[in-house]
Amino acid sequence: MDIYVFNRNLESIGMIDSFTSLIWTRRYYKSGEFELHCDLTPANLAFLSRENIIYKTGDIEAGVIKYRNLKQDAEGKEILVVKGNFLTGYLNRRIIWGTSILNTTAELSMRTMVNNNCINPSNTDRVIPNMVLGTLNSFISNVDYQTSYTNLADELENLSNISDLGHRINFDITNRKLVFNVYKGLDRSVNQSVNQSVNPRCIFSKEFDNILEQEYVDSLDNYKNLALVGGIGEGSERRLITIGDSVGLDRFEIFNDQKSLSNTEDINGVSTTMSEEYYNLLLRGKGNETLALTKEIQTFDSKININSNLKYKTDYDLGDIITIISKKWEVTLDSRITEIQEVYEEAGLSINITFGNNIPTLIDKIKLKLQSNSSGSNGNSNTTITNIDGGSF
Repeated sequence: MDIYVFNRNLESIGMIDSFTSLIWTRRYYKSGEFELHCDLTPANLAFLSRENIIYKTGDIEAGVIKYRNLKQDAEGKEILVVKGNFLTGYLNRRIIWGTSILNTTAELSMRTMVNNNCINPSNTDRVIPNMVLGTLNSFISNVDYQTSYTNLADELENLSNISDLGHRINFDITNRKLVFNVYKGLDRSVNQSVNQSVNPRCIFSKEFDNILEQEYVDSLDNYKNLALVGGIGEGSERRLITIGDSVGLDRFEIFNDQKSLSNTEDINGVSTTMSEEYYNLLLRGKGNETLALTKEIQTFDSKININSNLKYKTDYDLGDIITIISKKWEVTLDSRITEIQEVYEEAGLSINITFGNNIPTLIDKIKLKLQSNSSGSNGNSNTTITNIDGGSF
């Protein structure tokens, strides 16, 4: 495997001849990340500088260097360590400028956000050079969504969680473009529906010798299945929407405070009050967003036998739904591959896969609390509205 280096203008500037290790972590709902260890040579020091891009042959994603560490070990050997995010991390550099109201598919919503804040923003200083939209796949999952002045990458992650769609920026080397794509993994599970039973089934199991190590987590920590969303108004006049209908001990409640979620929209300089039905749809969208981030946790972290009957990127890939079976643990789980970590070392390649909803980190929980307390802006400047049949970004 060769590693090539490009500058931020997507021009090739060199190649890394050798390295000690590369950890390449791909993620479905948000940007992946990487960590590269290599000898500290004059060439590597020149190529591997911040903001340069590393690309490994045969991939569609690439990584942007954000961090460098130069160190010397006990034997006097000098080592260079670089880390960064995949190109999708560029989206973390933008916010939703103004208020964006979206009543369309999740795919169109994500494409609209990227287009309005990275590709064709009203302020050309906000353009991310060489970024374009990829092919429209016409996925049908719909959202009613309003957001203001929030981080673009966070909003895209929210929409991915709600819709179960992945997103990423692919590196088009031939045309020197950053291509934003929304995509969906294949259903390769044994329980794929009769109408969709077209994909070869993929089953991971210790009994099939295609898993070397595994760890299963089944947890209700952080789980909620009923959201009470509070909108505008005070006391008995406050607008309240309930999402979910569980009862008794099966009912796990959470409150999402959207008091400042405006029910007015600015269209061509004219402030207009939304219909009650449409405002309620926006509140429902906030509730669904909360519940998408508070699912029950079922994960299989597994080290895959790459020499088994299943071949990476042929029989399974990031985003695919597969079946995991452990007869000894009495677990059968149809789950999406949400993370794949490729580890390249002198001993060869190893692959670690996360199936299912991963355990929330402290940062994830803080974000959820902030989102529950945040809301749409009362200021209606720079409002972007997309209806269900409007736009084809």
